[in-house]
Amino acid sequence: MQHKASPPEVQRTFFAILMAGIALLLTLSLMSDFMPPYRPLYGPVSLDNVLHGLAFACLACVAPLAFPQRLTALASLVFLALLGFSLEFWQIFLPTRRCTIEDALANLLGITIGGIIGFCLRKAVFKRFPPSQSSPCASHKKAPR
Repeated sequence: MQHKASPPEVQRTFFAILMAGIALLLTLSLMSDFMPPYRPLYGPVSLDNVLHGLAFACLACVAPLAFPQRLTALASLVFLALLGFSLEFWQIFLPTRRCTIEDALANLLGITIGGIIGFCLRKAVFKRFPPSQSSPCASHKKAPR
């Protein structure tokens, strides 16, 4: 007998992946000696910029799948943008890290691209696993009068 995942289980799984990804991002972003020295890849774009964009794109791709309400999913992307800007700010206080506008823009670009992909995936996933009305995260409909 094969176990079929229920909609709340699917949402909880994506939420757990999102939280683990944020924890990993926080850890790696604030580690002093994690990144190699600045290495340009193409023009002003560095390996650090690409890694910033990829990390936030992955998180933004998962975020819309973790929440059944579209507005909450969109708010999670806004939260990721604020997280990206705040991480750049806190790097001012680390002696071996740099706070740059290029990194902040790479974060934002990653969130934009990942968010678009995430909302497209969300449509397919929620078609297969529609959000349950009994889910604590599900939208509440008003009772008919």
